Amino acid sequence: MQITIRRLTSDMAEDYLWYFDTAAFTDHDEWSACYCLESHLSKEENEALTEKSLRRERAKQLIESGIMQGYLVYDGSKPVGWCNAGDKSGYEPLMTNADYHTPASCGETIKSVYCFEIAPEYRGKGIAHLLLTRIIDDARKEGCSCVEGYPFSDRTLEYQFHGPIHLYEAHGFRMIAEKGRFCIMQKKLI
Repeated sequence: MQITIRRLTSDMAEDYLWYFDTAAFTDHDEWSACYCLESHLSKEENEALTEKSLRRERAKQLIESGIMQGYLVYDGSKPVGWCNAGDKSGYEPLMTNADYHTPASCGETIKSVYCFEIAPEYRGKGIAHLLLTRIIDDARKEGCSCVEGYPFSDRTLEYQFHGPIHLYEAHGFRMIAEKGRFCIMQKKLI
């Protein structure tokens, strides 16, 4: 493997779309229309936008406008993973749902880790750890006061697309809240 991690830019839209079109959900076709849109759409828009081609086009618009943020993982020139991560203020579901609000003591600038999607044949190879390390490093350089993740509370769920609790713990995050179905994990940087 020749793994590199690249921050998503508008000129990478076709790589992103290719990844979600062909590699991301080969083991879960029922999720193939995801395109990681839940993080940027209102609940109503996400539920209404059901047709795969329309979701794909919406993802392309979000990437080209710079709203969709995150990291593509490559093996050579082939996209093999994705992590949706960026400034918390850019994630409508996090900003409009009080369950995701965190104490002001964290500071004003929070980098949120919303979702991991690693191609099935690349899972279990440490790629999520590499991604989280890069996100933390970038957050420090950007002057963020902390990084947050939102893993499922149920550690036995097979598909932990928000990242499992133990991943965050391994990188020094602590649980600051348990909200029923999910937790808020936080790593303070300053």
